[in-house]
Amino acid sequence: MMMKFSLLGVLMFLFFAVNAQDKNIKKTQKQYQKYASLAAEETQNGDFAQAEALYRKALDKNPKGDKAAYNFGNLYFENQKNKQSAIRYIESAKSSEDKMVKHRNFHNLGNLMMEEKQYAKAVEAYKNALRNNPNDEETRYNLALAKQKREKQKNKGGGKDKNKDQKKENKKKEQDKGGEGDKDEKKQDQQNRKDGDDEKENKQKKDDAKKDPKEGDSKKQKQPSQPKPQKGKMSEQQIKNLLQAIQNKEKDTQEKLNAQKVKGAKVKTEKDW
Repeated sequence: MMMKFSLLGVLMFLFFAVNAQDKNIKKTQKQYQKYASLAAEETQNGDFAQAEALYRKALDKNPKGDKAAYNFGNLYFENQKNKQSAIRYIESAKSSEDKMVKHRNFHNLGNLMMEEKQYAKAVEAYKNALRNNPNDEETRYNLALAKQKREKQKNKGGGKDKNKDQKKENKKKEQDKGGEGDKDEKKQDQQNRKDGDDEKENKQKKDDAKKDPKEGDSKKQKQPSQPKPQKGKMSEQQIKNLLQAIQNKEKDTQEKLNAQKVKGAKVKTEKDW
């Protein structure tokens, strides 16, 4: 008998517990729908900040609220917040089990990637959209357009994805060449210092040559110098010859004077007493 009462008590406890949990879930679901509805109204009113806050409250109540997440993504997309928008679209597509919701999320994600000129990602998004709704002609058209732009982008060698890969590759090459670059730089510095020292040495030699011109000539072989006659000076023999000439001239002059005296004296005819 006691066993029956115990079993009955357990069953009643479980009933009330499950009933309370159901009520809690329903309450949470109502709050989610309320916040999501208010967020949609604020979006229509153009109040981005209020709409964003309400969508966050809605998803806080129900993290798997795929419709609120989708509309949240649209809110960001309309306000040019593409990164946040992409996150919400992907979250909504993952959390939803409704193929139509998945289709709308991937379709809008493709549109967003087209704006970002990431055409390869746009192609993948449109393909996922068609997997969930193969009959959407608009998605099919967008897929064809994305493929065309992707091919043009490949031919031009452009695109953000390719640029990112190229930057990574260039960075890796620079890191690999880092050691060689350091060696070359050190070698160049040594050569520059050597050239600088040679230049200083040559300059010093030029300065020394300007200060003492004879220093450079001292290295040359000395040639024997020839004596040059100096003006105003006579040799000893020349002096003797000159004195002799003067003496001879004076002698001739004296003889002439004596001759003139003899001719000028009167001849006496009478003898003196």
